[in-house]
Amino acid sequence: MGISFVGKVRDVRQIAEAQIGEGVADMVELKDEVNGHEATEKANRIQASQGLSDWQLADKFDKDRPVLLLPSSWWSGQHEPEFESAGWWQKPTRRAKCKQCAQCGVVKEFGKDFHNTQLGRGGRCIAYKGRIRTTNLRPQQPLIGMIFTNADSRYADRLDDKQGGDTIVAMERVREAIAFNAELADESTWLWLTSEQMGFPLRPTGEGEQRS
Repeated sequence: MGISFVGKVRDVRQIAEAQIGEGVADMVELKDEVNGHEATEKANRIQASQGLSDWQLADKFDKDRPVLLLPSSWWSGQHEPEFESAGWWQKPTRRAKCKQCAQCGVVKEFGKDFHNTQLGRGGRCIAYKGRIRTTNLRPQQPLIGMIFTNADSRYADRLDDKQGGDTIVAMERVREAIAFNAELADESTWLWLTSEQMGFPLRPTGEGEQRS
């Protein structure tokens, strides 16, 4: 995961001895750039997405799978990023039909999280335990969306945690995320990661030797 998450390395620093503890922690951190966020590459991706329909953009994301920072403001008051980023670094895994629950307001996957009678925008998801009204429903086409999954190696193996699980995003929100990432300061796409978080742990093995 670490290699697919970051690309260029700009700097390296040694972790303070107090952080090493009994020698089980990494001894170095590297300053890495999130993949796809080099200025020219990001500008080209933004330009290529302009003018595309929702279906075309979903197809492109399904193929390219860019790493995007999903802003923490989408979960205001519910979850806060554990690390320094202003959101969560995620990448699309597949296209999906989705809709927003009229009861809880959460966008969920159509055909999985909704009753068969709950068509199009509106309706209540399966998690809602109240009575479902089925009269006067006006069927509508589900929204086009993308399933995003964690790309940040610091949240690896935490699929049952909101910090490391999947997110379903309607294409309207995907476009918001593209615009949000376009405005990110270059410095915010450079992260200090331990070598272990990058996928190659360096740990002391005795007599000053290191293994990877």
